[in-house]
This record gives sequence, C-alpha cells and structure tokens, in this order.
Amino acid sequence: MSIFRVYDVRGIYGEDLTDEIMEKIGKAIGTFMIRQNIGKELILGKDIRKSSSNLSKAFIRGVLSTGTNVTDIGTSNVGLALFSGWKLKKDVISYITASHNPPEWNGIKFFDKNCIGFFSEQNEEIGKIVENEDFEKAEEVGKLKQADLKQEYIEQIKSFFNFEKNIKIVLDCGNGSTSLLAPKIFKSLKNIDLHVIFDNVDPMFGGRGADIKKENLQKLSNTVIERNADAGLAFDGDGDRVGVVDNKGDIVNTDQIAVIIGKDLLEKNKGKIISNIECSMIIEDFLEPLGGDVIRVPVGHTYIVQMAQKNNALFGSEFSGHYIIPSYFPFDDAIIAALKIVEILSKSNKRLSEIVESVPQYPQERVNLECSDKIKFKVVNELKKELSEKFDNVNTMDGVRVDFENGWILIRPSNTTPTIRLTVEAVDKNELEKIKSEFFKEIKSKIERLNN
Repeated sequence: MSIFRVYDVRGIYGEDLTDEIMEKIGKAIGTFMIRQNIGKELILGKDIRKSSSNLSKAFIRGVLSTGTNVTDIGTSNVGLALFSGWKLKKDVISYITASHNPPEWNGIKFFDKNCIGFFSEQNEEIGKIVENEDFEKAEEVGKLKQADLKQEYIEQIKSFFNFEKNIKIVLDCGNGSTSLLAPKIFKSLKNIDLHVIFDNVDPMFGGRGADIKKENLQKLSNTVIERNADAGLAFDGDGDRVGVVDNKGDIVNTDQIAVIIGKDLLEKNKGKIISNIECSMIIEDFLEPLGGDVIRVPVGHTYIVQMAQKNNALFGSEFSGHYIIPSYFPFDDAIIAALKIVEILSKSNKRLSEIVESVPQYPQERVNLECSDKIKFKVVNELKKELSEKFDNVNTMDGVRVDFENGWILIRPSNTTPTIRLTVEAVDKNELEKIKSEFFKEIKSKIERLNN
C-alpha cells in the first residue's frame, strides 16, 4: 500500500514510514512549494506519538535543504497547528500524525495557506517527487525558527464562548494531543463543572485507543452516568474529531449533532450548510425548513472545509465527526465543536438526551462488499451510468447516490481496501431492508459479471 493516501501520508513507523523516507517527504514538499510557486514559508506541528519527534527532525532537515523556511511549533493538537499557520500567514501548514490509527502508525497532513487539506492530486504529486528523488537543492538552506501561539489560541477560543448557566461536563482526551490543551481551555471558561479522563499524554493510547468509535467510549459513558453530568465529550488522537455522549450515557449520532449545531446557528442567520454525501437525510429534513441551504459534497473533511469557505457557509459537517463553524475558525477544530455543544446546553432548559430525542434518526445501514481493486472503480462507474438512466434524483459526485421518496442509497468504492460500500437509509426498517436487498443484489451481480 502506498503511504501517499487521498488526504494524507500514513504508514507503520519503521516499515512503510522511516526517518529516511520522511526526510525525502520534507524535500518533496519543499520542492513542490518551489515548483508550484506557493511560497517559502512552512509551519510544522506534531502529535504525541513516540515516533513523531524523530520524524519531525527528519522532515525539517528535508524541507530546509530545499531553501524553504520552517517554523516549528512543537507538539500540539491539529487545531493549534492550523491556528498558528493561519495567524502567521504561512504558505503551507504541516502536521505529523496518524490521527486515530494505532500507536505504531504515523504520517503527515498538509494544508494550504487557507487551512484546506491537500487533495489526492497534490499528495500524489509529492509522492512522485519522492519516488523519483527529483528534489530541488538550494545553495543556501532554509531558516528554522520556533513559535508558540498556545496562549493566543486559548484566548481566542475563550473570547468566543460565554455560558449562561453551569454545565457539568466529562472530557475524554483519549491520552492524545488534546490532553495538552483542552482541559486547560475548558477550565478557563466560567460555568463549566469539569471532570477529565484519559488526559495524561500516552503515546501508546493506553486508556481507550486513539479512535472515538463506540467501543472506545464506554468509560466516558459510565463516568457521565456516575457523575450525573450533562454531557461527555471525546477527542480522537490529533483532535480534529469529536464524539458526544448524552446525560444518559448514550453516544449521540454525528448527524444528530450536526442538526443540533446547525439549528442553533440558523436561529441567528440563514445560510448555507455543507454536508457530505454520506450524511443522513435528517440534515435536509430539519435544517432546510429553518432557512438552511444544504449543499452536498464528496466524502472527506478536505471537501467540507473547502466548500464551507467557498460558499461562505454557516456550518459544515461530516459523518466521521468533523465539524467546521467558519464564524469561529476557517478550519475544523474539535475543541470548538465540543464547546458549541456546551453553549447550546447552557442556553437550553432541556437535557441533552431530550434535545437529541427531538432529532429522530432514520434506520441506516452500511454493508461492505468484497471487490478487487482491479474492477471496483469500473463496477461503480457502470452503476453510475445505469442508475442515472433509471432514476431521477441521482448524484454522481462521489460514487453514486440515489434519493427516493422513502430513503436513499450510496454506492462508493473504498480508496484504501478492495471493497465497495453500500450505505442505505430509509424512513423505516421494512423500507430499508427492501432497498438494501435490491441494490445489494445489483452490486453483487455487477461484481460477478465483471470478474468473469
């Protein structure tokens, strides 16, 4: 598997990704910046993984060799890295992390000066420069300096929020990068009664793992119930995604969170809402009647940020737990999204579980069908053509989504595994089974036909 993936560079440290390779990636991004005439100023942050320190040094050596300057902000959450690059007007923002992957993994994410993540074409181009070892070499190496915008970041976030009543919160930092700053930020705000778990930095993510999937949030759920808290908030390894637990200890669906935040923002202003193609139809059902103009985009938080900026949107959300509120920052920062939930609770006379109940979910299911990498894109392309001729409401921007009166389906090839994913949502379980069965058979027969 190539370490140059759709939205980042990622691999197992010491196997796919070594210090030597990371130095070449540093040379490649410096080369890319020169050839694309992007500028000569790069900022670098890193997460708390054991390998991040060595990889950071190697990457800096590579970048400097091309004559590109590096500003190193050290260990941080991804939100602070983006904030620092944005405030200091850097040409490229880079952050060493493998996000929610296990501890033996690491990698790097690149963002442009507008805090929009690099797309697959840009990452592929950097990969080609590494593969061909086609690097620019400067007569004079770049300059290295350090910067620390922690206090400015904290003060900026504090200026956004003012809670009307006391809210009891359990914060789960997952031993990751948010352990460094999130508890401090929450404690600095008035009317938050805070209890923190897994806030000691642990490069092995020994508490509950780096991901915010359901099985990792049991301790958070139990602690919320034990302490009779109003909500539990959990961050992934680098702090760009947030998971939410209500006062009953139940994990709240990410699309329900999107509706809750969207409804709050639409009370003040009508405007555009960005949502990826995988998100539930509750986004339209709840937000369009309030004046939200919903724009669907391909899967990937890079698209959410890009389209939120391009459309001057109020809000953007992704099924995986990325949320962007551009009136705060022009990028997605899980700490901001988490504090927005606290603010909504502080203004409401309802418990979080009651607010969630007012946004009912439709039955939804995701099914993975095995399909070789050789034919998976061909299968989906053929289905795009056939379904576009057969149905009226078809979207082919990312796989193929067909909307019906009682539900919708999305068929997408996986970018990383030999898989085609079928996502189905419907108004009730009977309808879901009916739609799922029809399209499961259709995909399966298409795979079998192209295999033969």
